[in-house]
Amino acid sequence: MSVKAAPLAAVLLAFAIPRAAAASPVIRILALPHDASIDPFGDRALMATSRDGQIAATLTIGGFAKRAILWRSDGSYRLFGAPSSLAGFDASDSLLLNAGRPARVWRDSPVAAIDTSTCESFPQLSSGPVLTGALRNGALIATMLSPPVVDLDDTSGSRAPVALYLWSGHCYNMGNGIALGTDGLYTAGYVGYIANVPAPSNAVSEKERFVATRWLVRTGQALGSGVALAVNAGGTTVGADAPPGDLGYAFSPHALLWQPGHGALEVAPESALSVAYAVDEDGHVAGMLEDAQGRHYAFLWESGRLRRLDDVVGSSDWRFECAYAFAPDGAVVGIGRYRGRPSAFVIEGIE
Repeated sequence: MSVKAAPLAAVLLAFAIPRAAAASPVIRILALPHDASIDPFGDRALMATSRDGQIAATLTIGGFAKRAILWRSDGSYRLFGAPSSLAGFDASDSLLLNAGRPARVWRDSPVAAIDTSTCESFPQLSSGPVLTGALRNGALIATMLSPPVVDLDDTSGSRAPVALYLWSGHCYNMGNGIALGTDGLYTAGYVGYIANVPAPSNAVSEKERFVATRWLVRTGQALGSGVALAVNAGGTTVGADAPPGDLGYAFSPHALLWQPGHGALEVAPESALSVAYAVDEDGHVAGMLEDAQGRHYAFLWESGRLRRLDDVVGSSDWRFECAYAFAPDGAVVGIGRYRGRPSAFVIEGIE
């Protein structure tokens, strides 16, 4: 960006007028139900925002039960039954859920099941599709996971997961892969391979390799080694070099960024473990890194500059553990600890 030379009088005037102090970031706490938290090291982004100010998350209650929660714009919340998990928001700002089966919720309306009967054959014996999110054109993206029991000696790849495109009553096979995030007309995910054959989704092997994949509508593109977790409407994609969360116990993920036309860029090279969970339209990246003591810290990255949220905000009451999403107005959404208690947060006004 070029900068035009300013008249001398304007330069002198700028020095004569004291600069206004930069406003401090504003932290808003999102109430959590009793005994609930959000995993700071999720296998995918566990929080999402809508254009009209709603925020949703996948909670862990009592250490094991998974339940989705929706915070309304006034700060009140709606807690869904177990088991349920967040998939995202669609273009109408309806919440997309996996609640036994894929479902859609409009504000305080009842949970409405989404008909996925046309997808039931991908692959055979699967327990059903898991919803990922929605595209700008109204299509829904899902993953047909592997059957609950697979034969690890079967090297045909016939039980490997399949990414699905649901549109206008039809279900289209996008090829092998696990879809994890959507934005615009893009989907982010990955394909796992064992012995160069697509691997089942319910087995983790140290011999497995992962290929990050980005789909434009229904056409997939391999990005290189890694797992893509999120994408923006321009195609910029983020994730890690291995699956995070419970699926990645055999691996130590490192956050990656894939920009269109470029190779992978490591976002937090000095951290032993890190994951990028979100990227906004301006290319800002949010996620989690671990320090040498295994403590989680939320981070922000922009144009090669990595910052921990703890250092940006500077609040002695908080430790920000993971940044999972950006709100449309640029606010950062995530999970941390406020005075030692698990607390979800929204931070506005970060420069």
